[in-house]
Amino acid sequence: MAWGSDVHTDEELEKLAAVRGYFQGHFPGASIRDSYDAARAAQVFQVEPDAAGERRNAVVSTDFLEEYVPEKMEKALISLRVAEHLQSAKGKEVLLSSWGVEEKEE
Repeated sequence: MAWGSDVHTDEELEKLAAVRGYFQGHFPGASIRDSYDAARAAQVFQVEPDAAGERRNAVVSTDFLEEYVPEKMEKALISLRVAEHLQSAKGKEVLLSSWGVEEKEE
């Protein structure tokens, strides 16, 4: 797969949309932005709940994105409790890979 800002296959776009939809469902009204970080080989999702809310980052590795088909992406995120990690990770990034979820200082 060709991750990054230049080339996206239909399947890649569906996977990114599934992750975005998961965050929108768990953070209603939040601004969700994402961009590719080549240095980390990951898509970084920024979740900003509201003007007064604290921005949170979910760093989703390409190996995780490649592991699941779009239809199974949300189920994988739910089973790993990614939204709960984001809610409790004050001042930390949530890193998501095929190995699981980890919270790290930004």
